[in-house]
Amino acid sequence: MSSDLKLSGIVQLVQTGNPSFSAFRANRHDYAGLFSPLMGFDDFRLSSDVFGPHQHRHMSALSYLFEDSAAYHNKDSMGSDLTITTGSLLWTWAGSGVTHHEFPEENNTRIHGLQLFLDIPVESRNQPPKSVLIPVEKMPVKEADGVRVKVVTGATGDLVNPVKTPEHITFLDLMISSGKAFQHILPAGWNGTVYVLSGELHMETPAGSLEMQSNDTIAFGASAENTQITLAAKANCHLLFISGLPVV
Repeated sequence: MSSDLKLSGIVQLVQTGNPSFSAFRANRHDYAGLFSPLMGFDDFRLSSDVFGPHQHRHMSALSYLFEDSAAYHNKDSMGSDLTITTGSLLWTWAGSGVTHHEFPEENNTRIHGLQLFLDIPVESRNQPPKSVLIPVEKMPVKEADGVRVKVVTGATGDLVNPVKTPEHITFLDLMISSGKAFQHILPAGWNGTVYVLSGELHMETPAGSLEMQSNDTIAFGASAENTQITLAAKANCHLLFISGLPVV
């Protein structure tokens, strides 16, 4: 059966930085117009207060910590003063503007996280900022047949994260054992991005199949129909699947 699903090329991210801060960085301009609502992301590691207080506006900044990370602290101009615990996510919806400051909770610890930047609709960009903390305890996790799926936000199949977020995206953190596979239905009109943190992945779509390695990314979408995406590990694989309606 033919499909109108579109695929970008595979983009391999390159690590840049220094011992205090390094990142594998993705930029929306590299994905054939299929990256939205994502604007970019950093798979980052840091060990000190690198950025200090800084401002965001007209977008969202999501801070997600991987399970090998120490705790991260957040303070912002909305009055937040909180800890992002290991495995949790803080969604800062900047709107008309917010200043925030994120740094390691304790000295001499290592932070490993994803800083994800999302576009927001033009008509809401000048609304007051807000934030949503999603602790790891509220993220549904399912382990079966060599696949572990953690629903950071959104849903896959009958596994639903009930926490309401400013925009509706699905953010999945997946561990797939060698020889096993995971399937997800990408809703009609949505774009999706896959990022392989480690391992080897075979990805099947109606528009073709692809082989991906550690730090490879790809974006896809713009289909008028719901589309099944199959992710099969050729070697033990850790990956992220993030999808949502593009912002136009």
